[in-house]
Amino acid sequence: MQTLVYFSNDGIQVLQGIIKKGHLNISNFKTLPVETGALINGVITNEEVVKEAVAGALKENPKLFKNMKLVIDSSLIATKTIEVPKLKPRELAALAAVEFEDNAGNYDELVVDYANMPGFMGHNIFCCGVEKRVLESYITLFASLKIQIQSIDVGLNTLIQYVSATRDFKGMTFALNIVDGKNLVSLLFENGIYIFSTRSRLLSERGTAALADELSGKLSSLIQFSKSQKSEHSLNMSLYAGLDEFELEALKALNFDPELNLFMMPQTPNVKNGFVMDEAFDFGNFIYPIAGFFAGTKPINLFDAFRRSKAVKKDLPFEYKALIIPGAMILVCLIIFGIFFGLKYSAQKRLEEMNAYIGDTNNQAEYMQAKELTEEVSAIQTEISNIETINMAINSNPIWCR
Repeated sequence: MQTLVYFSNDGIQVLQGIIKKGHLNISNFKTLPVETGALINGVITNEEVVKEAVAGALKENPKLFKNMKLVIDSSLIATKTIEVPKLKPRELAALAAVEFEDNAGNYDELVVDYANMPGFMGHNIFCCGVEKRVLESYITLFASLKIQIQSIDVGLNTLIQYVSATRDFKGMTFALNIVDGKNLVSLLFENGIYIFSTRSRLLSERGTAALADELSGKLSSLIQFSKSQKSEHSLNMSLYAGLDEFELEALKALNFDPELNLFMMPQTPNVKNGFVMDEAFDFGNFIYPIAGFFAGTKPINLFDAFRRSKAVKKDLPFEYKALIIPGAMILVCLIIFGIFFGLKYSAQKRLEEMNAYIGDTNNQAEYMQAKELTEEVSAIQTEISNIETINMAINSNPIWCR
């Protein structure tokens, strides 16, 4: 059994189940209420309040967080989809890492990972970068309760992977809108393939006519974007998760496009309920933890990426950094001194060997003998030269020749 946990704006959602061959069987679900303001924009701002809620649920059910995977959502998460050639996983990871270099100034220490996703022209990857402090707030919380995290994924990727894995969405062009508190995330799919997403903050109060007006304006912008793509696939359906029936009906009343149908997010056939429901299970409200079960061929795991970044980037204290340049200069001087010392030692060694050779009595005797022989040879050569000179003089005189 796997556990998916999502920190929504209305509480902590816990969903347990088993996924097998692309089909999810949900066995348990629970929402842990937390104090308003304990979680702001996906960042835990009041750890004690959240910790108390999780600890209470854990005491009630010790297996509630067994085999836990975490899904997070925040405007602090940077995302990008890119078309890529056929590359090795290590090369794709390196490519994902450089995708956010231009935006590095807008974020503080991004932890980056990627997932595979389908594309129109071939293979695409979904890249995401999350600030280290955001991940650290979750990791520290669960570590303090001795709850092990298996992986951390981002909400947008889980939705893309879920739609891509669901046969009912194949070939469909539609908008998927997730309302979480006052946050709205809208995704556009064309012919079953993810195209675009946008995130916005709803200003109107839930359940009011003003909210319907605001949602209608957001939908209008999405329609205009879809038409600007000049695609052969027209947007004909908009699904909503997180709205109640009253809010959806109010939005339908403002729908100006007769060819566009608005529906609640349906529970697809690849997701089953394996429990007796004591309360109504709202599929749309739990869409993030549900989608988290559909990880795709290469799951995102920001928890592993976070641990790798901690292992690789252990920053040196300032005092140590200040000693790097002087230390390098000293090392260079030592190397140069060692070279000259080695050369001097080698020359001294050769000089000693030469002196020992010269001072040896046997070598001296041999030298004297060789010198005497050289002198005798030289005298003989001189005599021979003299005789040759006399012979030449005799031969050159005609009188002597008679």
